[in-house]
Amino acid sequence: MTKAALTSVDIVIPFHDNDPMGIVWHGNYFKYFEMARDALLERAGMPIPKMTEEGFGIPVIESHCKYRHALFFMQRICVYAYVSEWENRLNFKFEVRDPETNALLTTGYTLHAAYDLKQRELLFEIPASLKEKLLATPPEPDPAALPRRKEVNHAD
Repeated sequence: MTKAALTSVDIVIPFHDNDPMGIVWHGNYFKYFEMARDALLERAGMPIPKMTEEGFGIPVIESHCKYRHALFFMQRICVYAYVSEWENRLNFKFEVRDPETNALLTTGYTLHAAYDLKQRELLFEIPASLKEKLLATPPEPDPAALPRRKEVNHAD
């Protein structure tokens, strides 16, 4: 599968992201995805304010998260983001990994449509300026290519 503009962000889980059971509340995973997506767009030279200046946005039209392992307060994670589809819609895919072991903790995606802010209607394809910037952004190392170490077991 072709990937465009792979990037990553490192996060230390803050206390306020946890639920009463002491694990990260499920909705916060999408916040981490958004942080990685914003970093990817910034790296590509097309942050959200620039899109707005150009008259379009990319609202989320679908999202999914597969919770493989729980995340905890003060845990360090690395969230990888890349674009796997960019013609008629954008598909941002995410992997949350343990930076020490490279263990895969969570996966997910968000689908986005392009939206004309002035006309207030969906566009049938991604604006050329965004597509060109995403495709021209060199990828960082693919997390799947990193050496595998032992899996994280939070039951210990």
